[in-house]
Amino acid sequence: MGQPERALAMNEKILIVEDEPQMLRLLGLTLEKEGYRIAAAQTASAARAQIQAAFPDLIILDVMLPDTSGLALCAELRQQPDTSGIPILMLSALGQVPDKIAGLKAGADEYVVKPIDSLELVARVGSLLERVRRMRGEGGAQAGKVVTFLGSKGGLGTTTTVVNVGACLVAQGKRCLAAELRPELGHLHAMLGLAAGDGTQGLLALAPPQIQAKSVTAWVVRHTSGLQVLPAPAGIRPNLRIEPEQALAIVAALAALADVVLIDLPPFSRPESEAAIGMSDRVILTMEPTRLGLESAAAMAAYAKAHARPAADLRVVVINRAPLASPVAARQIQERLGWMVLGGIPPAPDECARAQQLGSPIVQSAPDSTATEAFKQLARAFV
Repeated sequence: MGQPERALAMNEKILIVEDEPQMLRLLGLTLEKEGYRIAAAQTASAARAQIQAAFPDLIILDVMLPDTSGLALCAELRQQPDTSGIPILMLSALGQVPDKIAGLKAGADEYVVKPIDSLELVARVGSLLERVRRMRGEGGAQAGKVVTFLGSKGGLGTTTTVVNVGACLVAQGKRCLAAELRPELGHLHAMLGLAAGDGTQGLLALAPPQIQAKSVTAWVVRHTSGLQVLPAPAGIRPNLRIEPEQALAIVAALAALADVVLIDLPPFSRPESEAAIGMSDRVILTMEPTRLGLESAAAMAAYAKAHARPAADLRVVVINRAPLASPVAARQIQERLGWMVLGGIPPAPDECARAQQLGSPIVQSAPDSTATEAFKQLARAFV
């Protein structure tokens, strides 16, 4: 596609892609009354022609189209540099959580189930456009990159990796936020010497539409390293759970607060983890270079790939908890998993213990260690 000029923010143009004439007319009249300029298309091919002629400020896209599905068109627009930033509100009669996750994985900013009330439509369109104005027009910032870290098993050092990569990114001048997406048993607060607050627990009382950047900041704390942190609750709360839609809203809100968001996921399958993986630009699988570690990593890699978006970058980080006489080679890992190895962390038990005692990342408490250099190399790969 070419590079036509975008519509002015004060006179926003909305492209409605809907094959039902009555619905198309209703949506158009509702938004015209609010002062928006409306363009219409009843097929994906007609929508492409409209976009090529002049970029809209927002696209309302129906999932069911006669020539190409709205999911496929959305993913196509997201993969092209000149259309990747256009906000997309997806409409569908399919309202189950998996349907919504599929829409958001395809790249939609919002997923709305038909029939939609006219007041809700106006509110959602206005809110989405306002969010885009703040991120692009006023602040000049794009939504942050989302990177999820998924351990092949517990106790491996995944959270330690998240904390130290995050601290390195802050040292590079990036706004970085580390978050534990789980309802209980978080470790970020203890690792960084932070007070054990509500963390994500406080967000779980909110409905997904209420979870926005402004509301999420109330639960985000800042470490002395400059790393922003959204910790999970420290204790066991068996009655708490994160609904997939809440997880999607949390990740989207965090992405509006930082240049890079590092999501620390538990090493087992959970619906909220699947939602976060589906919104991620990069998925990092951590593993130990042993035969058992490789088998565990293979299972988790298949799980992550099943829920990742097609354009997601899938990588492995090898964590050596202790010296090994015959570690599994990077070539074997790549052949077995089909994922590239991004880097490795050497054994650093003393550095880890001291860092936890001080409540600081290793890169601060042991700046000259080999582990610190490894974390810095990983962080440079994120730029």
